[in-house]
Amino acid sequence: MKKLLGMLLALGFIITIGAMSDLRADGCYLCEGGGYVKYIGSDTFDKRKKAEKIGCKVSGTTGSCSNPKGVVD
Repeated sequence: MKKLLGMLLALGFIITIGAMSDLRADGCYLCEGGGYVKYIGSDTFDKRKKAEKIGCKVSGTTGSCSNPKGVVD
């Protein structure tokens, strides 16, 4: 019984670690006039400023993009 409990706890720990890695919120900024800039991690003011420095006036966000103008992290 103790081995079963130990195995279930280990399995729960592994599932929790896997779920936490999926919580990372990568996405893309939509640029006015077209195009995207990919960001890594959470959407922050600093990352939006970096996107503007590479020529993207941010008009919104999206979960995925194709052919981004650049990447900010």
